[in-house]
Amino acid sequence: MFYHPAFDDDPNDPLQQELNRLYDYSGDLETRILHRARLNLFVRLMAELDRDGLLARREAALDIGCNAGGYSQILSDFGYRHVEGIDLEPELVARARARFEREWDGRSIRFRVQNAEELDPAPRYDLVLCTEVIEHTSRPEQVVAKLRSCLAPGGIAVVTMPNACSLPFIKAAIKYRLTGRQDPVFEDHLRYPSWKALRLLGEPPLRLVRVSGTNLIFDATSLRWLHRAPFFAALNRAQFELARLWPFRYVSQFFFMVWRRDA
Repeated sequence: MFYHPAFDDDPNDPLQQELNRLYDYSGDLETRILHRARLNLFVRLMAELDRDGLLARREAALDIGCNAGGYSQILSDFGYRHVEGIDLEPELVARARARFEREWDGRSIRFRVQNAEELDPAPRYDLVLCTEVIEHTSRPEQVVAKLRSCLAPGGIAVVTMPNACSLPFIKAAIKYRLTGRQDPVFEDHLRYPSWKALRLLGEPPLRLVRVSGTNLIFDATSLRWLHRAPFFAALNRAQFELARLWPFRYVSQFFFMVWRRDA
């Protein structure tokens, strides 16, 4: 397996060192911690879906917004025979290809530059993963329509979005408004509180089967104070577990939705 969950931000961990190189965040504490939290949650969710028999068919998977390819490798490690990753950024696709693209024993991981709004709608993927992409698109409804269409009957879609209704984003939004900055990317993060994200995707043939979330409290300021404390790993794990519970999952900073396309 490429990935193993961790909560301690250990600079000597070979996996953490590789993630730092792949995603260029060794010097960005907040991004490093929060990205690892999302990876931790994705692996946990996949294991639970596997346990509950919701990953019955594992022929093809699509990773929308694949970035440097780590999630695509995780999908392959969970048994998907053919994994495709797409992203708009050629540099990220090149990085993913260099590290993860290969073919072996009738299996493959491949990456390409493509806009999610232009996906072929033919239903052929048994799992579609879309992590923090929809909120940045000019036509989110079209991306969701493409996602619905390309998911095979009985397939699973895992969609994650920043949750504007969360303490970290509420604090950041107040500071943003007070300083009068203009940052379109940050404003995209404030477009979808959890209930709006659910409404965006919640139409047939998709049926919601699970929701979860990660990060209730951490932001750049709190992490600077806490991340080298001896109790940080325990605190990080505790707030990770709490964020997965009702009702806290609906106010976590990153909102995870699992949808199934009915036959």
